[in-house]
Amino acid sequence: MTNLLRAGLAAILLLVLVLLVNAGVFGANWRWDDTQILLHSHQYSFWQDFTRPEVWQQFSPANLTPWLIFSFEIDVILFGLTPAAFYLHQLLAIAAAAFMLLLCLQLWCRPVFAAAGAVLFVIGLPTMLVAEQLMTRHYIEGLVFALIAVYAFVCYLRNGTIWLCLLALLMYGLAITAKEIYVPLPALLLLLPEADWRSSIRATIPFFAMTLLYALWRGYMLGSFSGGYVDSSEYLSVAFITDVLASLSSFPALLTGAVWPVFVLLVAGLWVVCMISQKRIPWRALLIAALVLLPLVPLVRSPGIVLADRYLLLPWVMLSFSLAWCADRVAHSLGGQLNWQNFNAATLGLRPWHGRTALAAAPWLVLPVIAVLTLTQSVPVRHTVARVGTEFDVQADFLWRNEDTRAFVPSGNVLPAYWFVTGLTTLKQRISGQASPLPVVDDIYLAEQDVSLLYTYDAACQCMRDISADVPARLAAHEQRLRALAPLALQYSYQQGYFSWQFGPWQDGSYHVVSDTLGVLPLPPAGQLRVTLADNAPFYLRYTSPEGWITYSELNRVVRDGPAVEWSRNQN
Repeated sequence: MTNLLRAGLAAILLLVLVLLVNAGVFGANWRWDDTQILLHSHQYSFWQDFTRPEVWQQFSPANLTPWLIFSFEIDVILFGLTPAAFYLHQLLAIAAAAFMLLLCLQLWCRPVFAAAGAVLFVIGLPTMLVAEQLMTRHYIEGLVFALIAVYAFVCYLRNGTIWLCLLALLMYGLAITAKEIYVPLPALLLLLPEADWRSSIRATIPFFAMTLLYALWRGYMLGSFSGGYVDSSEYLSVAFITDVLASLSSFPALLTGAVWPVFVLLVAGLWVVCMISQKRIPWRALLIAALVLLPLVPLVRSPGIVLADRYLLLPWVMLSFSLAWCADRVAHSLGGQLNWQNFNAATLGLRPWHGRTALAAAPWLVLPVIAVLTLTQSVPVRHTVARVGTEFDVQADFLWRNEDTRAFVPSGNVLPAYWFVTGLTTLKQRISGQASPLPVVDDIYLAEQDVSLLYTYDAACQCMRDISADVPARLAAHEQRLRALAPLALQYSYQQGYFSWQFGPWQDGSYHVVSDTLGVLPLPPAGQLRVTLADNAPFYLRYTSPEGWITYSELNRVVRDGPAVEWSRNQN
């Protein structure tokens, strides 16, 4: 079988695996940030997101990912607003990433280990969750571009074909327009053990030049060279570094759940055996790991890394690659003559195990065991996330099919992502001219509006349930909890894309910003976030005491680059 036929067969098999593992997404609707991406692509031409800061910052002032908008716009042009087609595109991108990972592994590993690494990538929790969330498209397509760049660069170093270097450079350029995590790629290329240092440095000069151009472009588009949602001045504080280390140490548990000690033991054991067999410390691998993890630092505090989702996609790729590479090296060193016939015979009991055979068989077994450990976490967590996604699916359908003669209470998972509601209702208005059901984000709005038909999401039936008959009881319960004159104070400002606040006087209980434009946002008593807020957006500050009573501020408004606002009520 020719190499081309083998590659084609591998691509087909990986695509089939991706489709089988993620078949459930074809019934999904718009979720999370999808509606805001669609709205932005409908409002502006894609090229404006690459060239005009005032346009891009309407979507995100903290990150520069215009490829995401462009990718969605391609789907809109080809398929219209058909979610299933968008999810098919997503799965094709995952299959392409798995195939490119396979090709990159085959540069240094035997095919069986390269295939194992690609399969491990597909069944990992980060990859499964990316399949559930269209808004993560830029992570997976950026990965495809980055892996093509790696493959083309290595081939260039090996045979000197200049167009391969140009292809790698182009793919790197596309990758960094997709997501910032791929910016350190030139340093990774420099660390690849494919040529002497002088040749490697010379070959990577164009890539570092593009990194410099990217930095200038980023500074122009965002007005800042840093990223994330917190002020970069905090990065060197002891408290922040402690938070980073704590977050990094949680990654094994996020990836494999309760079996993480076994997972860590297997991974560490494989690396130790690899180092012993290779008789050297893998300092290149340690530096590459640092390059992969460094872009995650700005995300530790906000929004936080509490799930093995898109944020751990690139670390999971690195881990899948390194495990396959280590297993291949160890198998080659310990049992170079062991073949599948001997291995299978011993496994089936047809031939007695010997010490040398058992030791040589270990690297062939460790990847399947790690795959099983991975599935024990990825399958149940993916099911939980899919159930949350169903909340968005059902409410998206309700908003799209009904008008403002009805109202609804957004579910608990939709409220923190309220831009999903505002994005979809605005998009519907722009496309069809029709109004959408009125959202009731808090009972203070129910008291202010004349609502006759009220619906809410019911998890039991995964449907919208009519709760119109409950409106009087809801209003009475709200009135009973309300202490209209309880002390409350707030200070806030919205300057240069940063929303800063301080709430008081209570130190226990909880504070929420409540808005029919912004949703319901849980916030600590004081803080600062880099975020895009609608200018002049109205909001109340709601305080909920440990005893359960609530109180509200007067109606306030967010004014972009306006003066700081102070308000207080001291009566009891």
